[in-house]
Amino acid sequence: MVGTVAEPTGHRERISELDVIRGFALFGVLWMNLYQHVGSVIPPEVVQKLPTAEVDRLVGLVGRWLMLGKAQALFSMLFGFGFAIFYDRVTARGVDATRLYLRRLTILLLIGLVHVALVWPGDILHQYALVGFLLLIVRRWPSWLLLLLGVPLASLLLSAAELGAPLVYGNQPPPWQAALTQAQEIRWEVFRQSDYLAYVGSNVRTVWLEFYAQPLGLVVLGIVLGRLLMGTWLYRQGWVQNPTLHAAGIRRWGLSLLGAGLVIAGIRPALDLAGRLNGNVELWTRPVADVAMPLLALGYAAGLILICQSPTWAQRMSGLAAVGRMALTNYVAQSLMYIFVLYGFGLGLMRFLGATAALGLAILFFAAQIVFSRWWLARYRFGPLEWLWRSATYGRWQPMRGAEAPPLPAR
Repeated sequence: MVGTVAEPTGHRERISELDVIRGFALFGVLWMNLYQHVGSVIPPEVVQKLPTAEVDRLVGLVGRWLMLGKAQALFSMLFGFGFAIFYDRVTARGVDATRLYLRRLTILLLIGLVHVALVWPGDILHQYALVGFLLLIVRRWPSWLLLLLGVPLASLLLSAAELGAPLVYGNQPPPWQAALTQAQEIRWEVFRQSDYLAYVGSNVRTVWLEFYAQPLGLVVLGIVLGRLLMGTWLYRQGWVQNPTLHAAGIRRWGLSLLGAGLVIAGIRPALDLAGRLNGNVELWTRPVADVAMPLLALGYAAGLILICQSPTWAQRMSGLAAVGRMALTNYVAQSLMYIFVLYGFGLGLMRFLGATAALGLAILFFAAQIVFSRWWLARYRFGPLEWLWRSATYGRWQPMRGAEAPPLPAR
């Protein structure tokens, strides 16, 4: 359509439930990123000497049960959902959606590469961008095929790789295991120092040696692809866009997914608590834990959608919605917090970071993010990084001043 101008999503087009779910997922990502410093950065022997060690074990078990892998799975599915809704809305305006989408992903890839090198080696943004390009290939696939491919990739690919490793490497540990062990020792030393350039070098080594130079990198990207496909499939069902119409189905399936996910996800923590999670038991229960991730993620999403149908509870969830509307800004802000609070060129508090401290810090920082997000959105239309991303995508500066509607209007 000649003369049509592409515009970003306005507040009237926003799906408030999506913002709530995104905010919830961001809290889980924050909590688990802090918790996963234990083992991936902080040696277990250091954590075991903390005065909170006994409590840490229980808090860690609860975290692995409720959030480990689930928050990131939910966050990834939301990205797939966002791809589909972005493409359809831009197409409906008569604009070349493919061109805008490619520009949008390229910008996200650049943000992710800067983020992963300079700020946080656990960045997921560049992976979303890399895998997001593949979504253009499957855009016209039927919904059943998206689900047929997405579910096994999201649920079983990592388990298949781990269970299949002995067939390839015999009794020897797979090469990525040695890379992970070596990188952990390097990170623990580098992250405690005040040498920022050494930290950047460590990040680059981590991304290359632990992921993209190993088969593990392709496995991780395959899992992300599966989650994005599931998110695209979910968008096509229309449940989130019209929850009132589909309330009965969401309630039925949501409760089933939530219950099944909690039970299945609890098997490994329960075995660990009983002291029986070791050797072959740990290996063969890996598929159980992996299957629980998307199940529980979808259960959380359905539960939050149902809660938001009540005006009273919708208002109570508005803090999550505010954080979710600024997801990119808040995600990067969380990474900056790790640098300034935990590492040697900041406050250097990482040596005290057990599971209990990780949860407490996550709650405190997320509460601050709610306060900041509310304050910012009362004055501006977008979060700062969202504004830059949108402006670059659409090729012109977006209007920044002027608050939009409340994050969660009463129904």
